[in-house]
Amino acid sequence: MKHQNRFLISYICDNQPNTIELSSDSDSLDVEEAEKYIRLANTAPSPVISDIRVVGLHREKDRVHPGHYQ
Repeated sequence: MKHQNRFLISYICDNQPNTIELSSDSDSLDVEEAEKYIRLANTAPSPVISDIRVVGLHREKDRVHPGHYQ
């Protein structure tokens, strides 16, 4: 069984901070790939997405706070 890497994707969508946790077979995730996942997860017809940040959670016990919080 292949190991799944976890990534925390923080972003601004329509002026609201959001975060998605994603599991992937890949060892890395770039901003362009992350944006594809954000658009798939979003239900708005034409969301305005900005400030995408990707953090790898490569150890099970990593504690990372979202990049966009108020």
